[in-house]
Amino acid sequence: MDDEILEQLRERYAAGNLIVFAGAGVSAAAGMPTWKQLAEKLRDRARRRSADPAVVDEIQQYIASNQLINALSAAKLALGPQDFNWTVDKELDDTGRDVPEVAQAIAALKPKLKAVLTTNIDRFLERAFQGEWRVVDRPAADIAMDRRFILKLHGTLRAWDTWVFSRDQYDRAIFGSPLLQDAFGALYRTHSILFVGFGLADDNIDQTLARVRALAGGQPPMHFALLPKGVPPFRRRLLEESGIRLIVYENQAGDHAEVAQMLLGLEPTAAPPPPPPPRVAMPAPNPASSARPTAAPPAHARPTAAPPANALPAAARPVRVFFSYASRDEELLARLEAHLSPLKREGLIAPWHSGKIGAGEDLERAISDQLEAADLVLLLVSASFLASEQGDAQVTRAMERRAAGQAAVVPVLLRPCDWETTRFAELQAVPRDKKPVTKWSDEDEALLQVVREIRAVVTKLRASLR
Repeated sequence: MDDEILEQLRERYAAGNLIVFAGAGVSAAAGMPTWKQLAEKLRDRARRRSADPAVVDEIQQYIASNQLINALSAAKLALGPQDFNWTVDKELDDTGRDVPEVAQAIAALKPKLKAVLTTNIDRFLERAFQGEWRVVDRPAADIAMDRRFILKLHGTLRAWDTWVFSRDQYDRAIFGSPLLQDAFGALYRTHSILFVGFGLADDNIDQTLARVRALAGGQPPMHFALLPKGVPPFRRRLLEESGIRLIVYENQAGDHAEVAQMLLGLEPTAAPPPPPPPRVAMPAPNPASSARPTAAPPAHARPTAAPPANALPAAARPVRVFFSYASRDEELLARLEAHLSPLKREGLIAPWHSGKIGAGEDLERAISDQLEAADLVLLLVSASFLASEQGDAQVTRAMERRAAGQAAVVPVLLRPCDWETTRFAELQAVPRDKKPVTKWSDEDEALLQVVREIRAVVTKLRASLR
């Protein structure tokens, strides 16, 4: 093991800059099938159901060449969606299985860990975190802004409509949106990722590493992978070109027990959480939901000093709000600012716009400084705003900061215009029905709706401020 690389990993964890990417090996530690074993079970079921022998042979060829995404896709075609989903659900059901030690070790890192990504659809990680972290199976474009979540890239058990088992599904679900691609690019460029439980020999991880290289823009950040001894030279080179630093362990007993100990070593005071309560005491999952657990963790598992989930830190500073607008819309800006005055009096926001620049100040410098410092950028959208070069430059920088997880951006629709072709078109605009403020019979009612939406965003942002 390279002690220097391990120390670099500790530093990134201590800085709150680490994301764990959990692969099938995490679940396999509890006796669940690996992706290859799952593909083999599906192949055997297709054979028993008298599928076309040529199709069965094709599945086997994909398995033999470790093209597991193609193998699963071919099996789904052979069995049909219903039979395929039922078989996968049955094989990957973790009911009655103990949470593996490695999943508990990942959960023990929650004090400083940014997030967890996983391709596993079982619920071991949710159980290890005991409902304390939000579970996401349909990521929003602002995912890079968040912390303390488990992102299930391939969906979650029981919720069949969230599953991703083919290459085109993966591209559509995760990278089909330019905003989502920007968000994932920000995660890969600005955070270190620790790969845990990957054999790094199948096309699933190869696809992920290709994304890492592409999103890094030729300058891959430092990522890490925990691997057993014996990585072949070409595989090592591929990993290093993707910015992956290898932390190799002996695996003398063949059970990868060292992995959990290495993870626990990142947080000196960490210990695996106590086992979750018996599954019979937990509410049944709702397939139509986003699979976020609703049961509270047991009292012994909750930190006694932690505030309620919806409480704001007592010392949190106001959210810095930057208004980006066109001069023609100054009257509407003033009315919006008046509606926001209760938030200002409550100490929730510190609003700023270029109208506050004093005589003799450097106009461009003041705008640039305030935009860089902003936690929330409000785009006051109108035809005049879209035609403004200065507005365009502010939008560009605001979206860059948003993609990097540094600021939130909310379009406020003031007047009718062709805004749905812009780079911020995929953002949730307000008012939510996309009806501009000036088209309402009562403009104050429209502005009230806008302020209520902004208050919700401010509450979420303020809870994360230090």
